[in-house]
Amino acid sequence: MRPMPTWIIVVLIIAVLIALGAAVGLWRYSQQKPPPIPEGWYPDLHDPTIERRHDGRGWTEETRPNREEQE
Repeated sequence: MRPMPTWIIVVLIIAVLIALGAAVGLWRYSQQKPPPIPEGWYPDLHDPTIERRHDGRGWTEETRPNREEQE
């Protein structure tokens, strides 16, 4: 049995390194957290006639009439 030519071994090593790099890149991308929602008033998802306040950490119970709906 003849040994594999050197160029085939080099190509295989490069292919494995590319595959590993892609796998690591995809894993890192999947670990990213979405950007935080800035503090402010936003249309309520369940009732378009009101706005709900986001305090930068989560949605609060504070609501007010939706100004765009009143116009």
